[in-house]
Amino acid sequence: MSRLSRYDLLLAAIALSMAAAGVVGVLTSLAMSTTLAAASLPAGGTVGYALFVATPGEPEG
Repeated sequence: MSRLSRYDLLLAAIALSMAAAGVVGVLTSLAMSTTLAAASLPAGGTVGYALFVATPGEPEG
């Protein structure tokens, strides 16, 4: 059984924040562009964290 790595979870967090914004944009009266712009902040923060804080190291094993 394969384990999810930290980077798999980071990619999922980016996708989930954008998908949640899409759902909110469809289900509410807020403009889709507004909800996607708001979701880009945590998604961008996650990308920054992945690039500069949790940088990939040497492969395990």
